[in-house]
Amino acid sequence: MEIAPSATGFVVLLRAPTALLAATVGLVQNDIKRVIAYSTCSQLGYMFVAAGVGVYSVAMFHLLTHAFFKAMLFLGAGSVIHGMHHEQDMRNYGGLRHKLPYTFWAMMIGTLAITGVGIPLLYLGFPVGFAGFVSKDAIIESAFAAGQGYAFWLLVVSALFTSFYSWRLMFLTFYGKPRGNKHTHEHAHESPTTMLAPLAILAVGAIFAGMVFYKPFFGNAKYVGQYFGVPYEAQEHHAGEGEDHGTEATEAAASKPEGGEKAKEKQHYAFAGAPGQGAIYVAPENTTLDDAHEVPVWVKLAPFFAMLLGFATAWLFYIHNPALPKRLAANQQPLYQFLLNKWYFDEVYDVVFVQPAKAIGRFFWKRGDGSVIDGTLNGIAMGIIPFFTRLAGRAQSGYIFTYAFAMVIGIAVLVTWMTMTGGAQ
Repeated sequence: MEIAPSATGFVVLLRAPTALLAATVGLVQNDIKRVIAYSTCSQLGYMFVAAGVGVYSVAMFHLLTHAFFKAMLFLGAGSVIHGMHHEQDMRNYGGLRHKLPYTFWAMMIGTLAITGVGIPLLYLGFPVGFAGFVSKDAIIESAFAAGQGYAFWLLVVSALFTSFYSWRLMFLTFYGKPRGNKHTHEHAHESPTTMLAPLAILAVGAIFAGMVFYKPFFGNAKYVGQYFGVPYEAQEHHAGEGEDHGTEATEAAASKPEGGEKAKEKQHYAFAGAPGQGAIYVAPENTTLDDAHEVPVWVKLAPFFAMLLGFATAWLFYIHNPALPKRLAANQQPLYQFLLNKWYFDEVYDVVFVQPAKAIGRFFWKRGDGSVIDGTLNGIAMGIIPFFTRLAGRAQSGYIFTYAFAMVIGIAVLVTWMTMTGGAQ
C-alpha cells in the first residue's frame, strides 16, 4: 500500500463513506444484534481509512481495541436475548438494568468504549480514556494530518451517529418502562456465570487496551518501530518557539544553555529500512504518524463533542421525550424507510446481481441442459438408436437362405478386396 498512492487514495475514498453509511443504518434498526452488526461495518470503515492514510499501526490499533468492546457488546446482546427468552426487538425491552445488572454494566462499559468517552487533551504518557476514545481519535487525527479533510469530516459525523445509536440501544434496552410481553419481562433473568465471565474479561480490555497499547501503535516512530520490528533512526529536529510537537510525537533533548534563545532542539524519530524489514513497512517520507500528534486542538476535540452531541440527542429522544422518535419517523417517512431498508442495497443487489444470475441459470437450464444436453441424449436414445435397431431387426428374418445370401455377399466382398489389394502389391 505504501508504494501505491492511487490505491490508498481509493481506499480512503471508498471506506470513509462506509463508516458513515453503516452508521446511518444503525440509527434506526430495532434488532439489538443488527445495531451492533452495522456498528461493526462502520468501525471497519475507520480501520481502512487509517490504512489508506498510511498509519497502518493505527488501523491495527483500532482492530485490537475494537475486538474487546465489540465482542463484549455482542456477548452482552446475547445475554440480554437469553434473559428475555429469545426476544431481540429492542422495542420490547425497557427497564432491564435491574433484572440484568451485570449485563447492564458490561454493556455500559462497551458503550463508553465504542462512543469514545475519555478526557481530551489530558496526557499522562498516554491519553486517558476508554479503548475506543484512544484508537478512534487516533484515526480521525491521522486523517486530518494526512490532508484528507473529506475523510476527517465523514469520520467525525460517523462518531456522532455511533454515539447516538449506541446510547439508543442502552436507553431502549435498560431504561424506561418495560415494553412488550409482560410475561417475558416478569421472567427476565440474569445470565449464568459461564456467560458473564467472558464479559468481565473483555471489560478490562475495553477500559485499558487503548491506554496500554497507545505507544506501541501510535506513540512515535521509535515505539512503533520497536513493537513491529521496523528500523527507525533518530534525526535532529529544530522547531521554533511556540510549536508544539507533542510529547507523544517527539522526545525532548536538553534545551540549549544560552538563555533567551527561541529555538529548541528536539530529537525526532523517523522510520527507515526497506520493505520486508519488520512486520509493516512505512516509507521514511511518510510522516503522518508524527503529524497526527501536531493537529490543532479543535481537531482533537471534534470527536469528543460529536460523542456528546450524539449522547444528548439519544437522551432527548429516548429518555426525556420518547414520543419524539415516532413523530420524526412519521414526518420523515421516506428517509426513515430509506435507512430502515439499509439504503435499499439488498434490493439493488437483487436487481443487479441476483435476478440476472437467475435468468442466466434458467437459460442454461431450459436451453442448455433441457434442449441441448437432454435433447441430444434423448434424440440418440429414443430416435437414432431405435432406427438402426429396427433396420438390424429386419435383417434377422429367421430364414436360412437369407443368412446364406448374406454370407455369400460377405465372401464376395472379401475376395474382391483381397484381389484388388493383392494385385496392387
